[in-house]
Amino acid sequence: MKKSVAVILTRAPYGRIHLSEGLRAAGGIAAGFDHHDVTVIFAEDAVYAAREDVDREALNMPAQITDLKANDGTMLVDRSAMEVRNIDSQEIMDDTVIVSASEVTESIQDAEEVLTF
Repeated sequence: MKKSVAVILTRAPYGRIHLSEGLRAAGGIAAGFDHHDVTVIFAEDAVYAAREDVDREALNMPAQITDLKANDGTMLVDRSAMEVRNIDSQEIMDDTVIVSASEVTESIQDAEEVLTF
């Protein structure tokens, strides 16, 4: 049975595997037997991974993002987390959508399952 799933990324992109593993899980969930509706949320320090100048290859992100996008997954970036870290919206990759804290909350509340990395 198809479900809506929110995958919340909270960790900084370098020095840990949480971000890469979260994206891998999101892609797998989206591509699985039921093709769940997956929304990845870049929150807290994970917003650094949504920046244009991040080395996505080094973080094993391209294949995972391709899998997610091929299965209609979406990627959101928490604007309030960006503001706290002085990240400008022009620094963010085009394949993500910047949303307000209330929209992040709404996405999480609307999800039937929530995973945090």
